[in-house]
Formats: sequence, C-alpha cells, structure tokens
Amino acid sequence: MRLNRNERPFFACMAFFFFLVVIASDAPGGGQGNLAIKRDLVWSWPECEVDSPRFSDDGNFIVLATRVHWPDGAEAEGLPDSFFTKFEERKQKDPRFADPVIRLIDLHGNQACEVRYGSHPSISPDRRRIVYSHQKKPISGLRLLAETLAGNDIQVFDCEMKKSTTIAEPDAGYFDEPIFLPDGKSIAYTMNEAVNGAYGGPVGIERVDLAGAKKEILVAKDTVPAVRSQGSKPSSGFAALLFGLAMTHDQLVVLQGKHPHSADGMDLPGQYVISITSVFPERNDILSLGQFIRVPEDLSLQSASDGRILVYWQYWRPLSLRTRKWLPDIGPRNTNEKSIYSPDLKYYLVREPQDSPDHFTLYQTAKGERLHTFPKVQDVYDATWSQDSKRLAFVVVPMGATASKYHEDLMVYSVP
Repeated sequence: MRLNRNERPFFACMAFFFFLVVIASDAPGGGQGNLAIKRDLVWSWPECEVDSPRFSDDGNFIVLATRVHWPDGAEAEGLPDSFFTKFEERKQKDPRFADPVIRLIDLHGNQACEVRYGSHPSISPDRRRIVYSHQKKPISGLRLLAETLAGNDIQVFDCEMKKSTTIAEPDAGYFDEPIFLPDGKSIAYTMNEAVNGAYGGPVGIERVDLAGAKKEILVAKDTVPAVRSQGSKPSSGFAALLFGLAMTHDQLVVLQGKHPHSADGMDLPGQYVISITSVFPERNDILSLGQFIRVPEDLSLQSASDGRILVYWQYWRPLSLRTRKWLPDIGPRNTNEKSIYSPDLKYYLVREPQDSPDHFTLYQTAKGERLHTFPKVQDVYDATWSQDSKRLAFVVVPMGATASKYHEDLMVYSVP
C-alpha cells in the first residue's frame, strides 16, 4: 500500500543522481523491541521528489518515479521571484524538464533502467519490462488535475530493447495504476475521470494483453443519469466508484461503490452500496458492506498473503477470499487507517505522530507492540513492503531540505 501525499502538484526528473548505501542499523529510538532492523539503502535524486516506489517480485530491485520539486502554495510564498524565473526559463528550453521519469534501481543504488515520461510504474517478474501510465502532455509546472492527465495511456517499456509500446489508449479521461497480473500475459489498469472537482479518480478497470490486442472490461465505466431533485435537471455521474484495490498473488480485488436504484429505476446520487469484489481471474462477489447515504472516508484495502486481504472499516479487519468471511482479529484492534501491513501481517508501519507525522514506527501485529522507531525527518510519504515481507521502503523529506535545496530520500530496510 502506498501513502500518497495529500497533493503533489508537479511531476519531475533531473539529469544527475546521488545515492548513499548504508548497511548499519539505525540508532535506537524510544520504546524499541529486540528486532534487528538493518538499513540497506538511502537513495535520492537532486532537487527531486520520489514517488510510487514498488519492489520487484524478488525484492532486489525497486521501480519508482522522480520529478523536480516545484514549490507551490504556502511553500512558494517565501521564495523570491528569481527562483521561479529560473524554472520558467528551463521550461522554455525544455517543456518536459520537470515531467516524471521512471527509474529501476537495485539495492546498491545502481540504475538499471530509465523511462521518460510516466508515473505509477510496475515491473514484470523477469524485470525486463516496466508498465506505466504514460504522461502524454508536457506537465512541467502544472498541477495533477484530470485535465492535465487527460489522454494518458498505458505503455510497456522493454529495458533490454530500450523501446516503449503503447498497449491501451483511452477514449476519454486517462488510464493509471497499471499492474502485471498473475497470469503473466496481461495488465490491469484503472480508467479515470474527474470525480472530485478538477481532481481525477478511478471509475473503472480494464485488462489488456501484453500485445495490446485484446481488451476486457473488469469494472465498467458507465455514465448514468441521476435522480431529479426539486425540479432541477438530472445530473450525470458514474455507476461505480472505486475506493480501493488489492492485488493478491492470484486475485485482483476491488472495494467498489455503486449507486442504488430508486423506485422508478433512477440512480440515487450521493448514495452507494459498498461491496468487495474479486474481478480477476474471474468475477466473484466477496462481501457487501451495505448501503451508505454518503461514502465513509475511512474505507480502504490492503493485500495480504494466504488468500487474505485487510479491510479498513472503523479498524483493520482480515477477510478470507476463500470463505468470503471475516477472520478473527490478528491482534489488538488497530484504528489507524494509515497503517501499512507487511503481506504476512506480522508487522505494520505507522506514520507518527498522527496529526503531523515526522517519523515511521514499526509495530508487531499480534501484540500491538512497538518494535522500532525510525529517525525523525521533516515529513514522511510513500511506503511499501516487498512480497516476502522481508524488506520495507519509504520516502521521506530529510532534515535540512528546503524549497530551494530540495530532495527526498528513499529508505530501504531489511526486517528479520
């Protein structure tokens, strides 16, 4: 599971990189257990943000996206005009200088593959190919809105041939979040539209083979008329919204909301029937959470091993995909929605303090015991686990980074 930033308005990349490999444990923090955590890697790219890290299947490589940090909002208010003049001059020379660049690195910080321009990459099991959402329009200096992402397609880059192939193009909106499916022959991705004002979100899922020859709709992106209210004209909406995705070793599971129907067959706006559904390799209804007048803000999914997923609904609950029933709690009830569990559910990572996080803490699931407190930083962002639960990676803004001297660190640790 990734913990994305509340708003990251600019994609990016730069022409140089910097890395530091460390193979010593961090200095102990408060309330430590006896777990021997080893820091494997600290990696960064000058002036850049680091986004969407994801381990390879064997845990020995990480694919991610880098993008130049272009200050915005309150952060930009204290900077001189000359700072932004330089950015605009660079943009005039190269309209894509701050567009996203995808990089595949090993655990020594060596770059094995580079792709321009795209986001949310996923790597094939043989590490030869990277699938990603291709940023079709130049986006340097622009916000990540549905309009600026419109037209983004799905491409596969062959790291040996150094060649990209387009395998899926949208008729409307944009495609995002591609992932290799367990059959080894196809890719699933989300179909996105503007769903929150100018901001986009997933409203459907498609599957396509690696040749781009055959498409299959897994979750339809249907536009439907909404019910009239006090004589107003009917509005348009989507028949389904997606609130979470989880890819297990053999199934793609979605947390989905559908509009219920009124007595006259019209879809009721603002109301949803929430359900958990497996959409690959075949469609199976797993569990209904019932009808909601409005969508709860605290609903999400995480992948787990052994035919399970985790569902956040008031607290984290394990669910069996085989029996389609809730499993016994795996430890003290955890009400922190931002927790990131290891696939084996043995550990979970939490951003703390919750109101203004400046460090991660590792907990043991069974007892809810704090095992390791990672060093404090300015801010903490994305986090992910390897499939075997032996490594974790997260992205932080280190101490001393400023808007004019910015970089983010990818931190990789081994867990026994």
